[in-house]
Amino acid sequence: MAVVEPAALLSLDPVGDIANRQARRPVVAAVIGVIGLALLLVAMWGVRSMDTVPRTALAAVGLAGFWLGLQKVGAYKFGPDFSLGFIVAVVYTSVLVLLTVFADFLPIEKYEGNILPTTLEERRFRPRLSFDEPLGRDTRGGSLTTQVIYAGRVSLLIVALAVTVGLLIGGTLGLLSGYFGRWIEAIINIGVNSTLAFPPLILLIVIISVYSRTRWTIGLGLAIVSVPTYARIMRAQAISLREREFITAARAMGASGRRIMFKDILPNALLPVLSYTFINAAVIIVAEGSLAYLGLSVKFPTPTWGFLIADGKDRLKSDPHLVFVPAIVMFLTVLSLNRIGDWARKRVVGERNLLK
Repeated sequence: MAVVEPAALLSLDPVGDIANRQARRPVVAAVIGVIGLALLLVAMWGVRSMDTVPRTALAAVGLAGFWLGLQKVGAYKFGPDFSLGFIVAVVYTSVLVLLTVFADFLPIEKYEGNILPTTLEERRFRPRLSFDEPLGRDTRGGSLTTQVIYAGRVSLLIVALAVTVGLLIGGTLGLLSGYFGRWIEAIINIGVNSTLAFPPLILLIVIISVYSRTRWTIGLGLAIVSVPTYARIMRAQAISLREREFITAARAMGASGRRIMFKDILPNALLPVLSYTFINAAVIIVAEGSLAYLGLSVKFPTPTWGFLIADGKDRLKSDPHLVFVPAIVMFLTVLSLNRIGDWARKRVVGERNLLK
């Protein structure tokens, strides 16, 4: 029978082995991220003779490895709440907003609408992807980079207008309905339910037909469609808060109804509503793009992402990037706003659970 030496027993340290494995995990994650980045760079610029499908598959594998490595390293360094998707979404949205706001100061071509070619060389110009113009040009020689940025300015302005007006009107109605109840709640609910029962597309078509197709009209029309949802969310929050202990204490101290609504209920009910605002903004971007594709959004030559997609659909086979470039930008914007909204909603729910 073999005899185990005391020194060998001392070397059997399960706690130390676990600590060593945990210490090695960030290194392994970093190696995975580096390998993924290398594969991505090789697929994009290193292998020119490879076919499109293998290069795309290699780029997808590299991107997945790079993303997984960064996520794991961030989770080990900053804790399990670290979210790489949220950080990327915030950076992308911030950069997009800055580009659209300061588009006039960027070193890019200025958007001048539908510029018709004037020379034979310009007439023969076709859209192509190139290093100096990474997003390509359309059949009129216009820069797609310029068009996407200026279209984003119009689309985001419509979104900001619709979200702001919808939040102000719907939030106010929901606050009044949830706090007072009774006949005020009944009247507001009739208006909210009537708006929800009316098809949104028909309502927008009616508004556009009566008024001119400007960015302000489109924004206000989308705001009217957003009002019922804001009203319902704010009403639910106000109902859940109006019977809380601090509200009862405020009433016992003689606080007025206005003070209770705007000083006590509104600050506590506003965070869930604001978290929904990001998701609603994503929905409005898709709705405006759909209207533009149907020819019901702002008039030409004012650009929107939906208009750029509709303008290039007839040349989808010959020049697919005329459709894919604005579509991808719209997709990334909607995805980023949804990711930010989900993160904000989870934080609000987590804080509410801690307070219970």
